[in-house]
Amino acid sequence: MRAMALAVAALLSGCAFGRLNPGLTQDGAAVAVTAPTLPDARRDAVTGALELFLAPSSTQSAAVAAELGGRAAELTARTKWREKEGRGVVEVRFGKILAALDKKGLLKPDGFSSREPRALLLVSEPQGILDLGVGPAADALRRALSARGMTGVDGRDSLNAFVARGAEPKDLAAGAARLGADWMLVGAASASAEPDRESGAWRAHAALVSDLYEVRDAVPVAQFRTEGAAVDVSSAGARGKALEQAGEEAAAKAAEEINRARGGRSEAAVMAVGARDVGRLKALLASLRAVEGVSGAYLALWRGEDESAIVRVFLKGMKVDGLAARLLRRDASLTLLSVETESGRLAVELPGGGPKSMFGDGE
Repeated sequence: MRAMALAVAALLSGCAFGRLNPGLTQDGAAVAVTAPTLPDARRDAVTGALELFLAPSSTQSAAVAAELGGRAAELTARTKWREKEGRGVVEVRFGKILAALDKKGLLKPDGFSSREPRALLLVSEPQGILDLGVGPAADALRRALSARGMTGVDGRDSLNAFVARGAEPKDLAAGAARLGADWMLVGAASASAEPDRESGAWRAHAALVSDLYEVRDAVPVAQFRTEGAAVDVSSAGARGKALEQAGEEAAAKAAEEINRARGGRSEAAVMAVGARDVGRLKALLASLRAVEGVSGAYLALWRGEDESAIVRVFLKGMKVDGLAARLLRRDASLTLLSVETESGRLAVELPGGGPKSMFGDGE
């Protein structure tokens, strides 16, 4: 019985081994390689995949390629190698490469913060509709900032343990600094609701007046007023929804001011549908990096099972709708699927191709 179990295990492992074909995998991608030996093939697979994370023209690319090429055994996994022919398929572990480049600080271009902006939210809201001390305006603010690549920390949430030794901006900023915040938004929200006799519902209006501060010097950089309106069967529900709208609008204005203070720098996410192999992803990244206003781009997430990937793009003086227009002008083979200006996301479909061969397209 034990011998039979070992035979079955060997057979199953052989089948899994035989299924290693070029394309995205759970750990990264399997790529077709031609080289004198398997160690050479591993090294070539790693250095070839670096274009997905680091522009070939960057000053560090040659040195990084040499270093990571020397660690190829660590950065690769499964192989399907034909020793006599000097060719086969090598699986590259993208997560390991990302971790190595991130440790060196090479994933983000110069001038972009090593971490996403962090803002402390101090918003007073009407009583009676608070949920455990966190109001709908502040919660919508936090969620909308997160969609823009920023972190909002709600000062009213007891879990964040915000403590200030006074009510002056400098005191609040000192408390924000202790929480690791770069920015501080101090706001006051109001909301009212009136019954609509005809519909039997409540119509609500909300307003949020906000002051945005830079924590390092407690100096206000902007003040803005945002509003929201909603209808609901309950007074509290209508006011809550209106406050959420005002919070979302405030997040858009705050993010715009923060990006302006950062020199117009922002980040976007490009989802690529039909990301079947490394070659197509390299072509997309080359097109993105060549767009005017793009400071850098790298592969951030990959899903081999549904042939899709997400590329992180660093923008300067441009928003995601401008990126979409310029990218399609540069590469007409792409199909635009969607643009989400508020969240900084767009989706494109990569050009199709014929069925994959054992050694990838063109082999």
